[in-house]
Amino acid sequence: MHDLWQTIECQNRHALAGETSAGRGAVLISTRSEPGATRNAAPHAEQLSADSQALLREAVRVLRFGALLFIYGAPRELALWGRSAERLATADARLLFKYWIALDLDPACRDGFLQPAHRGLLLFQKVSAHRKTRPPFPLQAAAARVPHQSCAACGRTLKDWGGKRHLMHPQGAALSDVWRDLSPQHLADSVAPAAVLQRLAALTPDAAGQRLHLLQTAATLSSRSVPEPPDLVLTADTAVPAPPLRLRKLERNRVYHADCVAFLERVARLYPEGIFDMVFADPPYNLEKNYAAYADDLAERHYLAWCEHWLAGMARTLKPGGSLFVLNLPRWAMYHAAFLHAHLTFRHWIAWDALSEPRGRLMPAHYALLYYTKPGGKPVFNYRGVGRAIKEGDAGDAVAPPDAPQYCLRAGCLRDRKARGDDARVELSDVWFDVHRIKHKRDRDAHPCQLPEKLMERLIRLTTRPGDLVFDPFCGAGTTAIAARKLGRDFVVVDLDADYVRLTREKLVAMARGQAASGVAAVPRARVARPRKAVSKRDVELALQQLARDLGRAPTEADLSPELLRQIALRYPYPGAALKRARIGLSS
Repeated sequence: MHDLWQTIECQNRHALAGETSAGRGAVLISTRSEPGATRNAAPHAEQLSADSQALLREAVRVLRFGALLFIYGAPRELALWGRSAERLATADARLLFKYWIALDLDPACRDGFLQPAHRGLLLFQKVSAHRKTRPPFPLQAAAARVPHQSCAACGRTLKDWGGKRHLMHPQGAALSDVWRDLSPQHLADSVAPAAVLQRLAALTPDAAGQRLHLLQTAATLSSRSVPEPPDLVLTADTAVPAPPLRLRKLERNRVYHADCVAFLERVARLYPEGIFDMVFADPPYNLEKNYAAYADDLAERHYLAWCEHWLAGMARTLKPGGSLFVLNLPRWAMYHAAFLHAHLTFRHWIAWDALSEPRGRLMPAHYALLYYTKPGGKPVFNYRGVGRAIKEGDAGDAVAPPDAPQYCLRAGCLRDRKARGDDARVELSDVWFDVHRIKHKRDRDAHPCQLPEKLMERLIRLTTRPGDLVFDPFCGAGTTAIAARKLGRDFVVVDLDADYVRLTREKLVAMARGQAASGVAAVPRARVARPRKAVSKRDVELALQQLARDLGRAPTEADLSPELLRQIALRYPYPGAALKRARIGLSS
């Protein structure tokens, strides 16, 4: 890689003393970490060492404004790098978080938990500390498309495009922030592999001759004291009135209407040794989502302070040996992980590859699912490895290994290939690709971020036994409670929104009635009949692609007929959302 990257080994803060300021177009730091060495470490409060922080400042110094900083490493340590990088500010510059790219790289052996395949690649952009306008984002994502792959069983594309095959780019799929196409290799050191360096070079073509790869050789982390969570003060515009909490005893299989922070504080006083066998949180993401009883646009510091309160409460109320899961966007998960390192044992940063709508230079597919256990007891881990699954089948309560990624997830293909014994499996790793988000309105309740039951069922099966107690502080549409009851576990769930509390209670009653009548534990759903429109989105997009071919360029609003403009206005929030789909016509 010497022709693509200049490499410098960095043992201390003076390694870049001779480098010219603000001249590099891209810098990559391979952080010092032995794969697997700290993944199961006991709770320990840590921060970046002084040399690591100095190296980070030096990397920023030698970058041009608008240029890119990549940081590669193991997830546990990388969360601390990410937090420090986002908080770093010099007299004239700061780093703008862009992506945590999850790399499915290392087919290492399991050490009692999931296969540790995930390595992380942080991406920041250097911006001015004073200007509000941001420079153009120089990542050339179109230069590194992933060729379309076919299912080994049915021959169709691995990705089920449904009615959107006309949007398939002939040169391949756009990159997301989960890279599963790189060749797996057993990682012997903490240096970014050649395949990663080659892809980053393709993504930064304007930085030819100006790419710098820093190999950290000194210790990455150092110890720090553990501060108490900051005082939580709700301002008038974010405070939400909560019902009074009169909790003398925790009742199992109940949906509580309460503020989760106050609820957890009360449970911790009632049960100082812990009471929950598993806790799961899918908090609001601070993205201004439309929650009825929660202001999801809190200032960042206030949001993180609030998160630390319920994270600390979940850690305190967990039984020794119990498991904690937190689902959030990677940016916030870095802060959650840095906080939880001091309280629980880190197991995995699970990258949930759950691609939704394509947006941004890299498509945001990755949700971070943090997995910790509490010291003092033996964690439950109900998993049937590939060898056992082949021998014993999928019967029983344990989680089975997922189907191999060379198969598509179409129900018909799944049924046919298993009937003929075509059933290759892979070990369950910390990159999850086989659980999709809820795609259809018929399967969704009135909640902006409803989780699929399959995700919750896997987590509950994996880390609890029948009769164990599962807790969720953000009940929402009730997916955790529904999955727990379906699997014979008890639950306690909480929500501040009375409407979500009512919805969850109604769904539990409906599930109980349906199970009594049919023996099937499932929430009944009415069929939704959707009238077929005379002109569909697909028709509009095909017309736009043909127009692009006729014009020999991407069309603008001025090129559209009044009727096509009217159809676009009926189906898209703004004309540009439709026009960008016309460009594929030029590539066909």
